[in-house]
Amino acid sequence: MAAPTVALVRHASTAWTGHRYVGRADPPLDAAGRMAAAEAAERLRGSIGIDGRIVSSPLRRALETAEAIAARTGAPIDLDARWQEADVGAVEGLTFLDIAARWPSLARRLADGETAIDWPDGETAIDFERRVGAAWAALADDERPTVVVAHAGSLRVALSLASDRPAADLWLPEPASIVWVPGPRPRTVTRDEAPALLGR
Repeated sequence: MAAPTVALVRHASTAWTGHRYVGRADPPLDAAGRMAAAEAAERLRGSIGIDGRIVSSPLRRALETAEAIAARTGAPIDLDARWQEADVGAVEGLTFLDIAARWPSLARRLADGETAIDWPDGETAIDFERRVGAAWAALADDERPTVVVAHAGSLRVALSLASDRPAADLWLPEPASIVWVPGPRPRTVTRDEAPALLGR
């Protein structure tokens, strides 16, 4: 049996959103982001309550969005670091033009919409997909109505898993957007998969 439908929520905007690449940096929500988080929380109020749960990346922009949802719905927040954005390494805080000047081939791949990126001095695509895949699979262990608050890249991986479509074919969710998807199906974990699912 499939887990209940899951609401995937991208964190609301920060001063860096749409301007600079941000992975593990921790900017807070900006004023527009705080308003958008409250509006998203209001949209979710009738769908999740104290009998549900909010699973959030621990990064501040996601947690502040999750806290706004918790304040409106009464649902508790569970932090899961596996939902963090990709570690973009040396690209952290740079603009696209900065990247184009330093790594022209990387800029071309990003402009072409490639998603399987091994970030310079950062996380590899396969490690990122495995990490988020483990977080996604773990949702099947709890039957409560669930909201996941995370980041554009990690949510695109989740959308790929939920829809069985390649991540490159999917859009990046907009800040504070809500996408409802079928939850993951419980499955048997093999011995080889266990370390990844445990985040090791």
